[in-house]
Parts: sequence; structure tokens; C-alpha cells
Amino acid sequence: MAENKDFKFVDHYEFDEELLKKAFAEARAIYKERGFMRKMGFGKAPAITTVDMAKAWMSEGHPFTCDHSEEVCAEALKVLEAARKSGVPIFHTTTGFLGEQQMDLGRWDEKIPLSTLDINSDWMEIDPKLKPRPEEPVIHKKYASNFFGTYLAQTLNYLGVDTLIVMGATACACVRHTVMDSTGYGFKTIVPEGTVGDRVPGVVEWNLFDMEAKFCDVVPVDEVVKYLEGIDPSVYTKHERKFDK
Repeated sequence: MAENKDFKFVDHYEFDEELLKKAFAEARAIYKERGFMRKMGFGKAPAITTVDMAKAWMSEGHPFTCDHSEEVCAEALKVLEAARKSGVPIFHTTTGFLGEQQMDLGRWDEKIPLSTLDINSDWMEIDPKLKPRPEEPVIHKKYASNFFGTYLAQTLNYLGVDTLIVMGATACACVRHTVMDSTGYGFKTIVPEGTVGDRVPGVVEWNLFDMEAKFCDVVPVDEVVKYLEGIDPSVYTKHERKFDK
């Protein structure tokens, strides 16, 4: 791939997607014979977390830009809007670092260009294609998983959440680690199809296949939307604020 001085990172690759789909179809059969790829199903009290769906990942022009981000945001928005109508909690995350010295930047920068993620830049804003609302918290994380070093797990447990819907970028790192941690913390974990992005072909397909085999359910967006539309907001623990009028 030629050097890209203008930071335009939607590239074109020669890639045989049909061959990959055939291989995964055969692999699914093998896994299911061995007892893998079981269904977790939906619980009674879901929440949604988006993973790095800020402009740096979901809009063109940044080293972290993902391919097909327009389509990923469009599918994710369907899920978010259904959740908003039913009062389902939504937590966004983004990875960013503070100040010129970036003292909160760890060793991970030795592998990927994390120093480009200035926490105070416009790139760190949740992408407007998701129509984020002011009451939806934005968690600033420092590593891959939405759970690592954040308050997400404690808050979900307090609210009584039993199911976590995960969408965002990238399939191979931050989404994957968030999904693994979600299951590890005891949540049923759901990834809606078409709501996960990455930078090169095959990465999304491979990681979704492997996550579905071991850590989560990968479910069509329409099915997730229908599930969210049926949620009763009374299932959640409410914060008691004794000084509220």
C-alpha cells in the first residue's frame, strides 16, 4: 500500500470474501459438533456500550479511521434509537490521552499511534452519526476494553443489568476485549451484526466468528431492535437522590 500523506485511510484491497465465508461455514459446523457456539440468549435488563465510536474511528481522515464506518454507524444507530425509546442505559467510550506530555499514555503506544488521540480534540467526540445525547455518559479509557480501569462494570451491576450489547471498533482489539470482559463479569453479551468495524478486510469476519464461538451471541440488528423495543424500564435500579425536588 502506498504511503498516505493525506491521512485518507479508506483503502481498497483484493480480498476473496466468498472463500472466507465458505471456510467459516465449515468451521462453524466443526465447532458446534464439539459443543461450542452455544446461545446465551437475551436477559431482562440490557444495556448498550459503544466502543471507540468517536470521530477518530468513525470519520475519515485519522490514522484510526475504520473502513465502512458509514454503514457501521447506520446499523448501530438503529440499535441506539430503539434503546433510547425504551429507556435502556447507553454508555459510550473513547480512548484518549491528556495534555502535551500525555502522562497517562502507557506502553501500548509502542505498538500503535495512540499519541494521535488527544482527549481534548474534536476527534474524541462521539461521532454525530450516532446522534449521542447529553445524558449518555462518555467514558474515557486508556486501554482496549471498556471495562479496564473504568467504572462500567460497577455501574452496570448497580443498575441490575444482565445483558450487554456491544458495538464499535475495532473488531480485533477493543471490541473483542470488551466482549471477553463482559462475559467474564457475568453479563450475557450480544454483538449486533454490521455494527463492528475495523481497518482491513477479513478482520471483522474472523473476530466475530471467534467471539461467537466462545464469548457472545452475534445477532441480526432487526432481532436486537425488536428485543430492545420490548424492554420495560422498571427493571433497572433507580438512583435515589434525596435532595432532588
